Amino acid sequence: MSLELNINFIPDQFPRALSLWEMVDMSRALTEIEGLTKLVNIDTCRTIKVENYVKSKDKARTRPSIFSIGHPSREYEGTHGVVFMPMDELCFDQLLIYGFDKLIEQREQWWQSILQHSGFVMARLMNKEYSTRQGMHDVMYYELSGWPHEHLPKISNGKPPPIDQIDIDTRVNPGDWRFKPGYIEGVSAEMWLGKHFFKHVGLDKQALYDVDWLEVTELDNVIHIKAYDKPFDSDVGVQRTLQIKLRKLLFGQSPHTEDPEFKMLSEFQPLEQ
Repeated sequence: MSLELNINFIPDQFPRALSLWEMVDMSRALTEIEGLTKLVNIDTCRTIKVENYVKSKDKARTRPSIFSIGHPSREYEGTHGVVFMPMDELCFDQLLIYGFDKLIEQREQWWQSILQHSGFVMARLMNKEYSTRQGMHDVMYYELSGWPHEHLPKISNGKPPPIDQIDIDTRVNPGDWRFKPGYIEGVSAEMWLGKHFFKHVGLDKQALYDVDWLEVTELDNVIHIKAYDKPFDSDVGVQRTLQIKLRKLLFGQSPHTEDPEFKMLSEFQPLEQ
């Protein structure tokens, strides 16, 4: 299983993206936890020593609000990454870590300053393939990946010819996620929620304590919730039920929630593959 960790902040907390890199001492974490001596600088598509990355990027001054690195091995090209980018139109910034499972699993060694940061919004820990499949509407991507899709509901993309096409209707997927102003509307078995999250979605954190199927822990100014004992990897059975309940609990009061989609998700019965 490949993991993915998605972390969001309110905008403009790190205009110099390397400030975040240095805050968590990512160079040390990649070296000590992942055992890397080199990484790929996605800006230049060149391999560089881990300890030289900050100096090199600072010197280049290219895209100072973004950093993006990958694994130096050709075997893991495109499957491993640490990326930070502003999502300006959506009013949040995003740190995305995927494929580096050791780094994610041993996050306690480097991410305390993130959870304590005043601009922290939320974080989700996910099974990368499951998250991708739940949000992927492109039929061609399914076919290139060898994923069956005949059993999945389809919908027109609503665009005029020649760019019209039939897409997979991900609205009925409990693990589907959507960009909303200031946050991502999506659930995972394990999440960390900051004060800005509760403000954006109009949720009183006491509501988390009012259900008996959710494990809730307060970590200073962050609420840690756990709904399942591993990252969700199924959209049927118990996992489906938990994802739907969690999505309604967290986002049901949000001014940006589209109620018809919640109703569709609750009533839809997935076909067996």
